Amino acid sequence: MAILIEGYSVVINKSLAMQNADALSALKSVDETLHPLAICSDETLLRVGFLDLKQAQEFLNELEKAGVKVPNKEGEASNVEAVMVTQFGEIETPCSWLGVQFTKLKDHTLICLGSLKEGGNVAPVKGVAFPKGWDKERSILKRYHDERIHYMHEHYDFVRSEPMHDIFRHRETQREVRLLKLNYVEPDQAQLQ
Repeated sequence: MAILIEGYSVVINKSLAMQNADALSALKSVDETLHPLAICSDETLLRVGFLDLKQAQEFLNELEKAGVKVPNKEGEASNVEAVMVTQFGEIETPCSWLGVQFTKLKDHTLICLGSLKEGGNVAPVKGVAFPKGWDKERSILKRYHDERIHYMHEHYDFVRSEPMHDIFRHRETQREVRLLKLNYVEPDQAQLQ
């Protein structure tokens, strides 16, 4: 199984972190302050999603204070129990146990998934855990995407569109950036030939 990654997601390896009673207390202490759709989990991973980077980092700091192993300030991730990853697949500090991949829902919504690696490889997805009551229009996924698109249009020039990505160019550095779309667009068959 896999978990939905939305916004800035703190992903916790349950088998490692849940052995720590202080970690459980830290999770319970923030539970009431989170977006109603911020939490989802499968048998192996727990995901807490945030719209705000600062809140996600503060949550990681609270977990660290409770004894959960998080990546250190230098970005080293040996034996970590929790990491942060965005819905665009950007992982702050890669770790050995988390696999990230993309898929689309029946309505062509593109989503990022996190799953526990098996033998060092990303396992095939047999199902996806969503927050209870999840729907795209009220989701962190859509709000985060909308905020990122707004930011891109303020600081970047649109270059082109691909089935899964919109391509932007930074106005000053001319660096191109690929932004995962919210919805997959079937390619025009005439352009493929």
